[in-house]
Amino acid sequence: MLRRAVVAIAVAGALVSGCSGSPGPVGEIGPSGPTGPTGLFDTGCPGPLVEGVCLLEWDNRQATTFVAAASRCAVLGGDLCTESQAWAVAIGWNQNQYLGPTVLSSPHWLSGFADNDAGYWSGANGGTGDDHAAATSYGYACCGGTTPPNARVPGSVIGDVWVTYVHNVQDTVFSGAVAVCNALRSNVCTDSQTFLLRKAGALTVASWTAFAADNDLTMYNAINGGTADNTHPSYQYGFACCGSTRPLDLACPVAKSAGICATEVHNTADATFDQAATACAAQGADLCSVAQSAVLRNGGLLSVPVWTSSHSDNDTGGPTVGTGAVPDNPVLTTPYGYACCLN
Repeated sequence: MLRRAVVAIAVAGALVSGCSGSPGPVGEIGPSGPTGPTGLFDTGCPGPLVEGVCLLEWDNRQATTFVAAASRCAVLGGDLCTESQAWAVAIGWNQNQYLGPTVLSSPHWLSGFADNDAGYWSGANGGTGDDHAAATSYGYACCGGTTPPNARVPGSVIGDVWVTYVHNVQDTVFSGAVAVCNALRSNVCTDSQTFLLRKAGALTVASWTAFAADNDLTMYNAINGGTADNTHPSYQYGFACCGSTRPLDLACPVAKSAGICATEVHNTADATFDQAATACAAQGADLCSVAQSAVLRNGGLLSVPVWTSSHSDNDTGGPTVGTGAVPDNPVLTTPYGYACCLN
């Protein structure tokens, strides 16, 4: 019926345009008015938007340490990309670069340190090692921007977390979760955001997070709902998409700390993961990533162990540059410090 309606309108249009008759008088043409807006939708990205990923900068040369990469992204007003952000523009290097956009190639740093348990996540990190050192030279990619308002997909605030989509069904592979969130100019929610959504009852099934939802020793069910240890991208889980709370003009509403848009730097080891995540969400922020925490620590603003948005797993001590002296597989009730970042 829809196709017929369109055809009928087209035919009617042709009949009208074919009418004949004497033209009427032409009135005097007035002065031109001011130029109107371009009508282009603001993507919220100050750089190229590729597959829904706002790329501020990338460098595929194997020449940058973790702290140097994190610092560069902070200068650009963003952060190292998460696994979920990098996936869409890096998977081609790992699978078939002719089937989709392939911007990232070779190993590259990500905001949670780019650990590559069992080699399952080369599609996101380009093939980094398992438990590598912070001084390793890799490439990097910086992600940033914000989520423009969308009247048709307004999302909602749950547990102080702004979500643009919640899929509470355990049926979606990682690439599907990435595609949905990217289409909404959002990201798969971080560990800390997913924890709060689960606490609020919005997620009840095993769920992906922006950091691939690793569940060492099944210690992190409170975050991911019971995913596997060393998750594989082909596993099927639920997920939620979280929007950026940066203003549309991308300005940082507070004075930056060591170049990071941090709403709070809590350099006292007295907060559980729940307390830290809750405190940041109440400020419209999220726990800072390992990368952002590394910049703050390098700037002398953090000296205690801290929680991060990827729950601060510290395999073999590599991420210590960001997390501080957090053990491998930290217990979520351990008191640490934290910092809140506006991403």
